[in-house]
Amino acid sequence: MSPSPPRPRILLVQCGPDRRHVDRETEDFDPERGLVKRATMTPLACATLAALTPDTFSVDIWDEELHGQLRVDTELADYDIVGVSVMYSALTYQARFLGGFFRDRGATVVAGGPAVSAAPEDYRGFFDALFVNEAERTWPRFLADYLQGEYAPEYRQIEKPALSESPPPRWDGIAADFPRYAWGSVQTTRGCPFDCSFCDVIYLYGRKQRHKPVAQVLDEVRAHAALGAEGVFFADDEFIGDAGYAKEVLAGLVPLNRALPRPLRFFTQVTMNLSRDTALLEGMADANFYTVVLGIESFDADALKEAQKHQNVRADLIGDLLKIQAHGIGPRGSFIVGFDHDTPAVFDSLHANIQRSHLPWVVVAPLQAPRGTKLWTRLRAEGRLATPRKAQSRDRGAIVLNVMPLGMTRPQLLEGFRDLVERLSTWDAACERIRGFIAGIQRPPRVVEPEWPEAVTDRFLREATDAWALTSAERTALGDTLREVRRTAPAMLPRTVFFLARNQNERRRHERLFTDFDAVLDAERKGDFIPDTQPVYVPPTFATAMRDVFPDLYVRLSRDLPDRRDVPEASREVLVDFVSRWGEGFQTIEPQHHEFLRELCDAAVAARGGHPGAMAHDEEHALRTQARRTGLLEALLKDVRDELASWGR
Repeated sequence: MSPSPPRPRILLVQCGPDRRHVDRETEDFDPERGLVKRATMTPLACATLAALTPDTFSVDIWDEELHGQLRVDTELADYDIVGVSVMYSALTYQARFLGGFFRDRGATVVAGGPAVSAAPEDYRGFFDALFVNEAERTWPRFLADYLQGEYAPEYRQIEKPALSESPPPRWDGIAADFPRYAWGSVQTTRGCPFDCSFCDVIYLYGRKQRHKPVAQVLDEVRAHAALGAEGVFFADDEFIGDAGYAKEVLAGLVPLNRALPRPLRFFTQVTMNLSRDTALLEGMADANFYTVVLGIESFDADALKEAQKHQNVRADLIGDLLKIQAHGIGPRGSFIVGFDHDTPAVFDSLHANIQRSHLPWVVVAPLQAPRGTKLWTRLRAEGRLATPRKAQSRDRGAIVLNVMPLGMTRPQLLEGFRDLVERLSTWDAACERIRGFIAGIQRPPRVVEPEWPEAVTDRFLREATDAWALTSAERTALGDTLREVRRTAPAMLPRTVFFLARNQNERRRHERLFTDFDAVLDAERKGDFIPDTQPVYVPPTFATAMRDVFPDLYVRLSRDLPDRRDVPEASREVLVDFVSRWGEGFQTIEPQHHEFLRELCDAAVAARGGHPGAMAHDEEHALRTQARRTGLLEALLKDVRDELASWGR
């Protein structure tokens, strides 16, 4: 009997940043091991792809955030397929390098992830195949095609899969590395019900949230505990978007965590609506959510309205922040500077309001306009998009603006941003906020954590003084904070140390961020950037017009195509061809447009071996309803914008 042929080998790479510019390590303190540095988060995308891979392949994972960026001299085994997961556009240079590096080694190299889905044209030609949008269906299809010896250059999932289709991630490939991560990762939902102008989440994952079965979520959390994780990040864009579902998850998390020898700490992203739901607040506190990402963005109501951040426009934003903190949940407050309503005065006012809010963890960023968002479309139409000439080069610097601000110059925005984050991260400012947070806790979390004797906090202070190079005054600020918390709320000492370490993370991040800042600022002062003057191809009235005719198109393709799974892709082809022909000057659907759409549908059907057919009235009615409710049209329109944008590049 002849031996079985070797299984094709797959390497899944989580693309990571250049550590000259971005430090993704997380400072942490363990009462037994002392001060440690860890990678931020386990690579959920790679572990999910591993779970979607049949046993006919072998799979390894390389996380560049843990092991460092792959280089030409990195020693690796030979692989048949290399899949690169790209989270954000700043990783484009490294992703392209990986494409060439592994192609030279003879591998089939593919790429996917949010950055690829947002701008596939930036990756075409550098990879053998691209995955646009979610991959639960397209990754297995690609692997089957690969085994048959022929695969497509692009796999595009337009319909949003149910999260019941997403299997529990396979962590066996990195199980030994779990203690080296600050956070494990579990996803409960995809999508966000909000429509912030600068955010691309709804274009990637939709506005209607999809949920993973609660039992599977709890099983994934248990798996993290068994692997030795100390914390879990729930990788949702809006954990409480469906409050009823979130409460079901919390109802399972609370007893699960209480039954563990040492409770896990949790972390996720929510909106300010959390402050309005006491049951949610208490549930998250008692489940042991140490922190939540809150996209506050601004304290200015006009800026929030401009950003379509209507959920944050409220009478007492600071009061609502303090209400969340009163439950022992310390927000990671995220802010943006550079909105049209922002002037150079915003930096001082933002600093004052952040200090008044007692936010224990603060992150500030200059405004960016991700491709395809409403902000990007508006600024592009106004001629206010521009990127540095070195935006795609290895020496581009850590800060890459693509927005032309209205209330200040680009150099003023950069200088004000640097000054603000440096003031916020001084130890005096951070300790003041952390002490205010602890003092404001009125309903402590009902979580039993081991007590920290004075010897533990003394060890932390001693090790932090050396590792963080604290001055005498800075050491005094930390020591005074620890003593005050020990006197007034000793159970909160672990959280106090947690947030002190978070401030050190921000300080170290700023050091990397501003390493070449003067060169970046000098280039900005010289106007060394490239305006994006490319016109917007999709006319503003197109989306409205399509809502009326898309059900007809959807029914026609569903009826005539031999495989209804091809309807989304055929629909995309039809819309791209239609806009490329009629886009300029298009106002409303006219008779010739209906005829042209029918011709395009018939061509798409014929290309796939289909032919005109018949359909029962009830089935046709159901399909029309489905076309109106699934959100497919919105996803298709985003893909049309992406493809047409790539034609002019």
